[in-house]
Amino acid sequence: MMKSKPILYSSVLLCVLLVAPSCSRFGGGGSDATPAMVSETVSKETREAELRNLAGEYIRQTGGEEDRGQVIKRNPYYYKEYSLYPEGASNLTVDIQEKESRTVPYVGQVEVSKQRFATRLHRKRDEASADSNFLRDTGTETITFELRSQRWVRVGSLFVAERTEELVNGEWVPAQEEVERTVAEEETDGNWFQRAWSSITGR
Repeated sequence: MMKSKPILYSSVLLCVLLVAPSCSRFGGGGSDATPAMVSETVSKETREAELRNLAGEYIRQTGGEEDRGQVIKRNPYYYKEYSLYPEGASNLTVDIQEKESRTVPYVGQVEVSKQRFATRLHRKRDEASADSNFLRDTGTETITFELRSQRWVRVGSLFVAERTEELVNGEWVPAQEEVERTVAEEETDGNWFQRAWSSITGR
């Protein structure tokens, strides 16, 4: 009986050594949580800079007069449009919100001053192509990004016009027509144009 005790003690000790790592791995205070929290704390300092750079690239690619002569079709209308960012990416307002989501832990919104130039809506493509009378909307665009797999992804943008002007004798003056002033839908939807100019065309 005395010789069996060392074997028993050895068996108990072996079980303790095998179980202990499992407890530390699956317990609520496991060591795996600490590196993730530290990583998020460190990377949070660079998220705003990353978002600014990405928004700046979007502005550089989107803004410009290259599309001035391009006719856009949004059934049943045709029109021309282009955008400018007078301040470029030098004066961006960035807001990052943390979300209770594993797939999208952060949502970022970037606000930037914008001017959108667009002709009136036309039923015929030829009429839209010949129209060079642009109205100018000045306001703010809000670009929304989501952080997915540690990368910012643009998911949409929203432009809200504060005033609408037309070019008369080389000078921008308030537009004479009554234009509906509502918050625009996301730019990707394209519904804002139909609402914005419906009062002008009467269609």
